[in-house]
Amino acid sequence: MRTKLLIIILSSLCSAFAFAQEPRFSWNAGVITEGQWNITKGKAAWANLISADAGVRLWEGAQFDLAAISTYGVNASAVDDRQDFSNINAPNFGFRLTHLGLGQTLADGKVLLFLGLRGADEDYCSTDYAGVFTGSSYGGLPTITENTGVPMFPVSALGFHVEYRPTARWTFRESLYNGRASDRLDEQFRFRPGRDGILNYGSAMYEVAKGESTPATYTLGYNLATRQASGERVDFGLWTVVEQPLFRIGRAQLGLLAQGAVQFTKNAAGKGYWAGAVVMEDVTANGGVLGLGVNRAYYADGNETDVELTFNCPIGAGFSVQPALHCIHTDGSTVMAGQLRVIYEIGSK
Repeated sequence: MRTKLLIIILSSLCSAFAFAQEPRFSWNAGVITEGQWNITKGKAAWANLISADAGVRLWEGAQFDLAAISTYGVNASAVDDRQDFSNINAPNFGFRLTHLGLGQTLADGKVLLFLGLRGADEDYCSTDYAGVFTGSSYGGLPTITENTGVPMFPVSALGFHVEYRPTARWTFRESLYNGRASDRLDEQFRFRPGRDGILNYGSAMYEVAKGESTPATYTLGYNLATRQASGERVDFGLWTVVEQPLFRIGRAQLGLLAQGAVQFTKNAAGKGYWAGAVVMEDVTANGGVLGLGVNRAYYADGNETDVELTFNCPIGAGFSVQPALHCIHTDGSTVMAGQLRVIYEIGSK
Protein backbone atom coordinates (compact mmCIF):
# COMPACT_ATOMS: atom_id res chain seq x y z
CA MET A 1 0.00 0.00 0.00
CA ARG A 2 2.80 2.41 0.91
CA THR A 3 4.62 1.53 -2.32
CA LYS A 4 1.52 2.31 -4.43
CA LEU A 5 1.02 5.59 -2.58
CA LEU A 6 4.66 6.54 -3.15
CA ILE A 7 4.36 5.78 -6.88
CA ILE A 8 1.25 7.95 -7.14
CA ILE A 9 2.95 10.85 -5.34
CA LEU A 10 6.09 10.61 -7.50
CA SER A 11 4.02 10.44 -10.69
CA SER A 12 2.08 13.54 -9.65
CA LEU A 13 5.29 15.43 -8.87
CA CYS A 14 6.84 14.44 -12.21
CA SER A 15 3.74 15.61 -14.08
CA ALA A 16 3.71 18.90 -12.21
CA PHE A 17 7.43 19.38 -12.87
CA ALA A 18 7.02 18.68 -16.59
CA PHE A 19 4.11 21.12 -16.75
CA ALA A 20 6.18 23.79 -15.00
CA GLN A 21 9.07 23.32 -17.46
CA GLU A 22 6.93 24.01 -20.53
CA PRO A 23 6.82 27.65 -21.67
CA ARG A 24 3.83 29.37 -20.13
CA PHE A 25 3.67 32.22 -22.62
CA SER A 26 3.86 31.99 -26.42
CA TRP A 27 3.55 34.63 -29.10
CA ASN A 28 3.91 35.21 -32.83
CA ALA A 29 3.78 38.22 -35.13
CA GLY A 30 3.91 38.70 -38.85
CA VAL A 31 3.89 41.41 -41.52
CA ILE A 32 2.93 40.92 -45.16
CA THR A 33 3.27 43.65 -47.75
CA GLU A 34 2.19 42.93 -51.31
CA GLY A 35 2.42 44.78 -54.59
CA GLN A 36 -0.33 43.89 -57.08
CA TRP A 37 -0.34 44.50 -60.81
CA ASN A 38 -3.16 44.00 -63.26
CA ILE A 39 -0.99 43.28 -66.31
CA THR A 40 -3.90 43.37 -68.76
CA LYS A 41 -5.36 46.71 -67.67
CA GLY A 42 -2.27 48.38 -66.25
CA LYS A 43 -3.73 48.89 -62.77
CA ALA A 44 -1.67 48.62 -59.59
CA ALA A 45 -2.49 48.26 -55.90
CA TRP A 46 -0.72 47.78 -52.60
CA ALA A 47 -1.99 45.55 -49.75
CA ASN A 48 -0.65 45.10 -46.21
CA LEU A 49 -1.46 42.78 -43.33
CA ILE A 50 -0.08 42.86 -39.78
CA SER A 51 -0.98 39.94 -37.50
CA ALA A 52 -0.14 39.00 -33.93
CA ASP A 53 -1.21 36.25 -31.55
CA ALA A 54 -0.38 35.20 -28.01
CA GLY A 55 -1.23 32.37 -25.64
CA VAL A 56 -0.99 31.97 -21.88
CA ARG A 57 -1.16 28.59 -20.16
CA LEU A 58 -3.37 28.88 -17.10
CA TRP A 59 -3.52 25.39 -15.61
CA GLU A 60 -2.89 21.89 -16.87
CA GLY A 61 -4.53 21.51 -20.27
CA ALA A 62 -5.93 25.06 -20.33
CA GLN A 63 -4.79 28.01 -22.41
CA PHE A 64 -6.08 31.50 -23.04
CA ASP A 65 -5.45 32.68 -26.62
CA LEU A 66 -5.88 35.96 -28.44
CA ALA A 67 -5.07 37.21 -31.93
CA ALA A 68 -5.54 40.43 -33.87
CA ILE A 69 -4.84 41.82 -37.32
CA SER A 70 -4.47 45.19 -39.00
CA THR A 71 -5.06 45.73 -42.73
CA TYR A 72 -4.17 48.62 -44.99
CA GLY A 73 -4.24 48.96 -48.76
CA VAL A 74 -3.99 51.50 -51.55
CA ASN A 75 -6.36 51.31 -54.55
CA ALA A 76 -8.31 48.38 -53.05
CA SER A 77 -7.59 45.41 -55.35
CA ALA A 78 -5.85 45.59 -58.70
CA VAL A 79 -8.27 43.04 -60.18
CA ASP A 80 -12.07 43.15 -60.22
CA ASP A 81 -12.51 39.40 -59.79
CA ARG A 82 -15.07 37.28 -57.96
CA GLN A 83 -12.86 35.03 -55.82
CA ASP A 84 -10.20 37.65 -54.97
CA PHE A 85 -6.77 36.62 -56.18
CA SER A 86 -5.13 37.89 -52.96
CA ASN A 87 -6.00 36.34 -49.60
CA ILE A 88 -4.83 39.43 -47.67
CA ASN A 89 -7.14 41.92 -49.40
CA ALA A 90 -9.48 43.50 -46.85
CA PRO A 91 -10.98 46.93 -46.12
CA ASN A 92 -8.64 49.26 -44.26
CA PHE A 93 -8.98 48.73 -40.54
CA GLY A 94 -6.43 49.57 -37.86
CA PHE A 95 -7.39 46.83 -35.40
CA ARG A 96 -9.48 43.68 -35.72
CA LEU A 97 -9.75 41.17 -32.91
CA THR A 98 -9.91 37.77 -34.61
CA HIS A 99 -9.46 35.28 -31.78
CA LEU A 100 -10.09 35.51 -28.03
CA GLY A 101 -11.06 32.66 -25.74
CA LEU A 102 -10.26 29.75 -23.49
CA GLY A 103 -9.28 26.29 -24.65
CA GLN A 104 -9.16 23.15 -22.52
CA THR A 105 -7.71 19.78 -23.49
CA LEU A 106 -9.01 16.61 -21.86
CA ALA A 107 -8.44 12.85 -22.01
CA ASP A 108 -4.67 13.08 -22.50
CA GLY A 109 -5.04 15.62 -25.29
CA LYS A 110 -7.62 13.67 -27.29
CA VAL A 111 -10.35 16.27 -26.69
CA LEU A 112 -10.16 20.03 -27.16
CA LEU A 113 -12.92 22.39 -26.04
CA PHE A 114 -12.82 26.09 -26.92
CA LEU A 115 -15.23 28.88 -26.08
CA GLY A 116 -14.84 32.41 -27.37
CA LEU A 117 -14.16 34.45 -30.47
CA ARG A 118 -12.81 32.35 -33.31
CA GLY A 119 -12.52 32.08 -37.10
CA ALA A 120 -13.66 28.95 -38.93
CA ASP A 121 -10.84 29.18 -41.48
CA GLU A 122 -8.22 28.29 -38.88
CA ASP A 123 -9.93 24.94 -38.25
CA TYR A 124 -11.33 23.96 -41.64
CA CYS A 125 -9.48 25.75 -44.43
CA SER A 126 -5.91 26.51 -43.34
CA THR A 127 -4.24 23.32 -44.58
CA ASP A 128 -0.59 22.85 -45.53
CA TYR A 129 -0.91 22.83 -49.31
CA ALA A 130 -3.77 25.34 -49.47
CA GLY A 131 -1.59 27.81 -47.58
CA VAL A 132 0.96 27.81 -50.39
CA PHE A 133 -1.31 29.81 -52.72
CA THR A 134 -2.25 33.48 -52.62
CA GLY A 135 -5.79 33.04 -54.02
CA SER A 136 -8.53 33.48 -51.44
CA SER A 137 -10.63 30.45 -52.40
CA TYR A 138 -7.96 27.95 -51.34
CA GLY A 139 -8.38 29.12 -47.75
CA GLY A 140 -12.11 29.93 -47.84
CA LEU A 141 -14.29 27.91 -50.19
CA PRO A 142 -16.67 30.22 -52.14
CA THR A 143 -19.63 27.91 -51.53
CA ILE A 144 -19.31 28.85 -47.85
CA THR A 145 -18.12 32.44 -47.93
CA GLU A 146 -20.65 33.59 -50.55
CA ASN A 147 -23.70 32.19 -48.79
CA THR A 148 -23.41 32.80 -45.06
CA GLY A 149 -22.15 35.42 -42.62
CA VAL A 150 -19.17 33.13 -42.18
CA PRO A 151 -16.46 33.85 -39.59
CA MET A 152 -13.46 33.79 -41.92
CA PHE A 153 -10.76 36.36 -42.66
CA PRO A 154 -10.99 39.19 -41.82
CA VAL A 155 -13.99 38.69 -39.47
CA SER A 156 -14.81 36.29 -36.63
CA ALA A 157 -17.71 35.33 -34.39
CA LEU A 158 -18.50 34.03 -30.93
CA GLY A 159 -18.55 30.26 -30.97
CA PHE A 160 -17.97 26.90 -29.33
CA HIS A 161 -15.44 24.57 -30.97
CA VAL A 162 -14.80 20.88 -30.22
CA GLU A 163 -12.09 18.54 -31.51
CA TYR A 164 -11.85 14.82 -30.84
CA ARG A 165 -8.81 12.72 -31.77
CA PRO A 166 -9.60 9.10 -30.90
CA THR A 167 -6.42 7.91 -32.67
CA ALA A 168 -3.33 9.48 -34.19
CA ARG A 169 -4.98 9.33 -37.61
CA TRP A 170 -8.57 10.48 -37.03
CA THR A 171 -9.69 14.01 -36.12
CA PHE A 172 -13.33 15.08 -35.79
CA ARG A 173 -14.24 18.76 -35.53
CA GLU A 174 -17.50 20.55 -34.72
CA SER A 175 -18.09 24.30 -34.40
CA LEU A 176 -21.16 26.35 -33.55
CA TYR A 177 -21.11 30.10 -34.19
CA ASN A 178 -23.37 33.10 -34.00
CA GLY A 179 -24.88 33.48 -37.47
CA ARG A 180 -23.32 36.83 -38.35
CA ALA A 181 -19.59 37.41 -38.06
CA SER A 182 -18.14 40.88 -37.55
CA ASP A 183 -14.94 42.86 -37.02
CA ARG A 184 -16.56 45.33 -34.61
CA LEU A 185 -15.93 44.87 -30.90
CA ASP A 186 -19.50 45.85 -30.03
CA GLU A 187 -20.90 43.07 -32.27
CA GLN A 188 -18.41 40.21 -32.10
CA PHE A 189 -19.36 38.81 -28.69
CA ARG A 190 -23.10 38.59 -29.20
CA PHE A 191 -25.08 35.37 -29.55
CA ARG A 192 -28.47 36.05 -31.13
CA PRO A 193 -29.72 32.88 -32.87
CA GLY A 194 -33.20 34.34 -33.35
CA ARG A 195 -31.96 37.41 -35.24
CA ASP A 196 -28.55 36.38 -36.62
CA GLY A 197 -29.13 32.67 -37.05
CA ILE A 198 -26.63 29.92 -36.26
CA LEU A 199 -23.65 28.62 -38.24
CA ASN A 200 -22.52 25.02 -37.82
CA TYR A 201 -19.39 23.49 -39.33
CA GLY A 202 -18.08 19.97 -38.98
CA SER A 203 -15.46 17.69 -40.51
CA ALA A 204 -13.85 14.28 -40.29
CA MET A 205 -10.17 14.08 -41.24
CA TYR A 206 -8.01 10.99 -41.77
CA GLU A 207 -4.28 11.65 -41.61
CA VAL A 208 -1.30 9.51 -42.57
CA ALA A 209 2.13 10.78 -41.55
CA LYS A 210 5.27 9.42 -43.19
CA GLY A 211 8.63 10.54 -41.88
CA GLU A 212 9.36 14.23 -42.24
CA SER A 213 7.06 14.71 -45.24
CA THR A 214 3.86 16.74 -45.04
CA PRO A 215 1.21 14.24 -43.88
CA ALA A 216 -1.44 13.01 -46.29
CA THR A 217 -4.91 14.20 -45.23
CA TYR A 218 -8.40 13.29 -46.44
CA THR A 219 -11.18 15.52 -45.15
CA LEU A 220 -14.94 15.54 -45.58
CA GLY A 221 -16.87 18.44 -44.11
CA TYR A 222 -20.22 20.19 -44.08
CA ASN A 223 -21.55 23.69 -43.47
CA LEU A 224 -25.04 24.43 -42.16
CA ALA A 225 -26.64 27.80 -41.49
CA THR A 226 -30.10 28.68 -40.28
CA ARG A 227 -29.92 32.00 -42.12
CA GLN A 228 -28.18 32.96 -45.34
CA ALA A 229 -26.62 36.31 -46.06
CA SER A 230 -29.63 36.94 -48.33
CA GLY A 231 -32.03 36.33 -45.44
CA GLU A 232 -33.21 32.81 -46.33
CA ARG A 233 -33.68 30.35 -43.50
CA VAL A 234 -31.63 27.29 -44.50
CA ASP A 235 -28.23 26.84 -46.11
CA PHE A 236 -26.44 23.49 -46.43
CA GLY A 237 -23.34 22.31 -48.27
CA LEU A 238 -20.68 19.62 -48.40
CA TRP A 239 -16.97 19.96 -49.15
CA THR A 240 -13.86 17.82 -49.30
CA VAL A 241 -10.11 18.44 -49.27
CA VAL A 242 -7.38 15.93 -50.14
CA GLU A 243 -3.67 16.60 -49.68
CA GLN A 244 -1.46 13.77 -50.93
CA PRO A 245 2.36 13.78 -50.88
CA LEU A 246 3.65 11.62 -53.74
CA PHE A 247 7.41 11.15 -53.98
CA ARG A 248 10.70 13.01 -53.81
CA ILE A 249 12.66 14.33 -56.74
CA GLY A 250 16.08 14.80 -55.21
CA ARG A 251 15.44 16.79 -52.04
CA ALA A 252 12.13 18.19 -53.33
CA GLN A 253 8.82 16.64 -52.23
CA LEU A 254 6.02 16.52 -54.80
CA GLY A 255 2.39 16.57 -53.64
CA LEU A 256 -1.17 17.03 -54.88
CA LEU A 257 -4.04 19.14 -53.56
CA ALA A 258 -7.69 18.60 -54.50
CA GLN A 259 -10.70 20.56 -53.24
CA GLY A 260 -14.37 20.23 -54.06
CA ALA A 261 -17.55 21.81 -52.70
CA VAL A 262 -21.24 21.98 -53.51
CA GLN A 263 -24.05 24.04 -52.04
CA PHE A 264 -27.50 22.45 -52.03
CA THR A 265 -29.54 25.58 -51.35
CA LYS A 266 -31.44 26.42 -54.54
CA ASN A 267 -30.86 30.18 -54.47
CA ALA A 268 -27.27 30.01 -53.20
CA ALA A 269 -24.98 32.75 -54.50
CA GLY A 270 -22.02 30.35 -54.59
CA LYS A 271 -23.17 27.01 -56.03
CA GLY A 272 -20.05 24.94 -56.58
CA TYR A 273 -16.27 24.91 -56.51
CA TRP A 274 -13.32 22.69 -57.37
CA ALA A 275 -9.55 23.06 -57.34
CA GLY A 276 -6.54 20.98 -58.27
CA ALA A 277 -2.91 21.83 -57.60
CA VAL A 278 0.61 20.48 -57.70
CA VAL A 279 2.92 21.51 -54.86
CA MET A 280 6.68 20.97 -54.67
CA GLU A 281 8.26 21.50 -51.25
CA ASP A 282 11.96 21.95 -50.43
CA VAL A 283 12.78 23.25 -53.89
CA THR A 284 15.58 25.28 -52.34
CA ALA A 285 17.94 24.39 -49.51
CA ASN A 286 16.11 26.72 -47.11
CA GLY A 287 12.63 25.30 -47.81
CA GLY A 288 11.27 27.07 -50.88
CA VAL A 289 7.83 25.92 -52.07
CA LEU A 290 6.55 25.99 -55.65
CA GLY A 291 2.85 25.70 -56.46
CA LEU A 292 0.76 25.48 -59.62
CA GLY A 293 -3.00 25.38 -59.16
CA VAL A 294 -6.28 25.91 -60.94
CA ASN A 295 -9.65 26.53 -59.31
CA ARG A 296 -13.13 27.19 -60.66
CA ALA A 297 -16.06 28.73 -58.80
CA TYR A 298 -19.68 28.54 -59.97
CA TYR A 299 -22.05 31.35 -59.01
CA ALA A 300 -25.75 31.91 -59.56
CA ASP A 301 -24.94 34.57 -62.19
CA GLY A 302 -21.66 33.35 -63.69
CA ASN A 303 -18.39 31.58 -63.00
CA GLU A 304 -14.67 32.17 -62.68
CA THR A 305 -11.46 30.20 -63.24
CA ASP A 306 -8.11 31.19 -61.72
CA VAL A 307 -4.81 29.57 -62.70
CA GLU A 308 -2.01 30.46 -60.27
CA LEU A 309 1.73 29.88 -60.36
CA THR A 310 3.52 30.90 -57.15
CA PHE A 311 6.83 30.41 -55.39
CA ASN A 312 7.50 31.06 -51.70
CA CYS A 313 11.21 31.50 -51.07
CA PRO A 314 12.58 31.99 -47.53
CA ILE A 315 15.61 34.27 -47.48
CA GLY A 316 16.54 34.04 -43.80
CA ALA A 317 16.05 35.96 -40.54
CA GLY A 318 12.28 35.43 -40.70
CA PHE A 319 11.91 36.93 -44.18
CA SER A 320 10.54 35.32 -47.32
CA VAL A 321 9.45 36.59 -50.73
CA GLN A 322 6.59 35.20 -52.79
CA PRO A 323 5.92 36.17 -56.39
CA ALA A 324 2.72 34.89 -58.04
CA LEU A 325 1.19 35.01 -61.49
CA HIS A 326 -2.55 34.61 -62.11
CA CYS A 327 -4.59 34.03 -65.24
CA ILE A 328 -8.19 34.85 -64.28
CA HIS A 329 -11.12 34.11 -66.58
CA THR A 330 -14.33 35.76 -65.33
CA ASP A 331 -17.64 35.58 -67.19
CA GLY A 332 -16.00 35.48 -70.61
CA SER A 333 -13.13 37.94 -70.03
CA THR A 334 -9.51 37.13 -69.15
CA VAL A 335 -7.07 39.12 -67.04
CA MET A 336 -3.40 38.46 -66.26
CA ALA A 337 -2.26 39.63 -62.85
CA GLY A 338 0.93 39.49 -60.82
CA GLN A 339 1.87 39.82 -57.17
CA LEU A 340 5.09 40.30 -55.24
CA ARG A 341 4.68 39.50 -51.57
CA VAL A 342 7.26 40.11 -48.85
CA ILE A 343 6.68 38.28 -45.56
CA TYR A 344 8.32 38.72 -42.16
CA GLU A 345 7.53 36.41 -39.24
CA ILE A 346 8.83 36.26 -35.71
CA GLY A 347 7.76 34.47 -32.57
CA SER A 348 8.33 31.92 -29.86
CA LYS A 349 7.06 28.92 -31.81
